[in-house]
Amino acid sequence: MSRRKKELPSLSSEELLALVGQHKQGQPNYGALLRYFRQRMGWQVRDLASYYSVALRAEGLEEEEMELLGVQRMYAMENQNKVPRDKKRRWILATLLDIPPVLFGLESALPQGRLFLWKPIDVAEYRAALVQYCAAFRVGDIQQFLADIRRRISTLHREAPFANPLDKREMFTLLCAYYILAGDIAKDQMRLGEAIVLHSRAITVAEENILYDLWAYALRQRGNGYVDRAQITAGLKGFAAAQTDFEAAACDMQAAQHLEVTISPHRQATIALSAGATLAWTARDRQELLKALKVIDQATGQIGAPADEQSIITLKLDQERYHLNRAVAYLASPFQIACSPAGARQALEEATRATTPTQKRRQTDNALLLAKSYLVEGLYPMATTYAEDALDLVKDISSHWKLAYVEGLYRGLRASTYGKSSEVARLGVKLLRVQRPELFA
Repeated sequence: MSRRKKELPSLSSEELLALVGQHKQGQPNYGALLRYFRQRMGWQVRDLASYYSVALRAEGLEEEEMELLGVQRMYAMENQNKVPRDKKRRWILATLLDIPPVLFGLESALPQGRLFLWKPIDVAEYRAALVQYCAAFRVGDIQQFLADIRRRISTLHREAPFANPLDKREMFTLLCAYYILAGDIAKDQMRLGEAIVLHSRAITVAEENILYDLWAYALRQRGNGYVDRAQITAGLKGFAAAQTDFEAAACDMQAAQHLEVTISPHRQATIALSAGATLAWTARDRQELLKALKVIDQATGQIGAPADEQSIITLKLDQERYHLNRAVAYLASPFQIACSPAGARQALEEATRATTPTQKRRQTDNALLLAKSYLVEGLYPMATTYAEDALDLVKDISSHWKLAYVEGLYRGLRASTYGKSSEVARLGVKLLRVQRPELFA
C-alpha cells in the first residue's frame, strides 16, 4: 500500500487540539483525530485495520480479542470514538499513522514491549523464490505454488510501507513482480478479469515507486490480457463487440513504448513483439499487417542478447520467440485480406529451424498456430490433424487458455464443410475427455 498522501486540508496544531478537545463517549475525540491522520496517509479503513491487526498479533493479543478487530472495529473507533483506552494499543495506532503522541494522550517515551518486532522479510529469499516460481510457470508446473505466491503478495503488501529505507525499494520491486506473476498465472488459467486486475495492481505499484522496467512490463502483460479477452469476445459475439478490449490493449502497448527511454533495450524488444501482435489483431488490410510486422521487427537487434541483469522478471528473446510472434501476426486479423497463412507457416518453419523447441509451451504454440493457418486457408483435414497434435501437448502443460484455443479451432472446423467428418468428431471427443475427465472415469 502506498503511503503517498492524499490532498486534504492541513490542520494547524491549534485546530488539532480543538478537534481532540471535542469530548465524545467520555474521552477526548481521538476517533476524529484517527480519521484525519488516516486520510492524510491516503489509506482506506481496511488498510489501517489490516496493519493494526498485524501489529497486535505481534504483541501476542488474546484470541478472543482478535475477533473484535477488522474494518467494523475501525469504523467504530473513528465514528463512535471507541479508540482503545489501553495506551499500548494507542501507541500502535499513533506509530502507524504518525500521530503526535501528545495529541493521542500519550507521553513522549515509547512503552516497553515488542512493538512492531514481527519477523522481517528476507528479501533475498523472496527473490530466489520468485525466480523458482517463474521457471515453474514456464514449464506448466505452478499449481503447487499458488498458495505461497498469494501469501507472499499479502506479506509484501502489508510490510513494504514500513521497511527500512535499504529494503523498501526492493520489497516494492518484489511486490510488483509477484503481482505480475500472479496475473500471468490467472491469464493462463482463463481468469482474464482477475489477471487484468492483478496486472493493474502491478502497474500502480511500479508507477508509484518509479520502477520503470516493471512498469513497462506490467503494461505489456495487461495489454496481452486485454487481447486474450478480446479474442474470446470476438469469437462469441463478433469483432465489433471486442473493440473496447482491443483498444485498451493498444493503449497499454503505447504506454509501455513511451517508457522506452527509461528501460533496457531488451525490455523494449519484448514490448515490440507484443505491440506488433496487438496491431495485427485490428489490421484491416495488407498495409496494416505490414505495419504490425515492422513493429515486431524492431526486436531483431536484441535477439540472442542477454537480458538486463537488473531485471527481476525476464523473457528469453530468441529466434524462436521472434518467429512465433510473426506467425501470430500473420493469422490474427479477422479480415482475410490482412492474413497470410503461408507467411505464418514460413515463420513457424523458421522458428523450428532456429532452435529445437526448448519449452512445451512453445511447442504447443507452434502446433496451435500451424492448425490455425490451415483452418484460415480452408485446408480442413490438415487443420484437424495439427489441432489433435496441439491438444496432446496442451494436456501436458495444463493451460486453460491454450485448451480454449483448441476449442476455438474445433468450433471453426465444426462450422466448416468438413464439420461432419469422422476426424473432426474424434477431435471433439478427445477435447471433451480433456475438458471433462470425470465423464470418462
